[in-house]
Amino acid sequence: MADSITALKQAIEFERSALEKYQEALKTATHQETRDALKGYITDKEQKIDTLSWFIMAETGSVETSPAESGEAAEGEKSGASKCPFSKQLADMGIDISQMKPPTFE
Repeated sequence: MADSITALKQAIEFERSALEKYQEALKTATHQETRDALKGYITDKEQKIDTLSWFIMAETGSVETSPAESGEAAEGEKSGASKCPFSKQLADMGIDISQMKPPTFE
């Protein structure tokens, strides 16, 4: 396995660990400002984990390319239905991410 993939998997584990701690802190936080900040951190960590998963898929070559459906795929991307921050760029390359699921690492 490539060093980059190993490093990315470790990064996901660190992000998940931090996410769990933020979620734990949110359960007991008393000040609204703290709760709001923690919710933002939680959202950020979830997005980072998702992005790192896409990086791993790209590095492993498990992203299958197929002609993007111009009508439906473009509408889904514009509505924010995709969580991948690179969905537009991938669609421009002919990759339909609506058919993919991020890998799970356990």
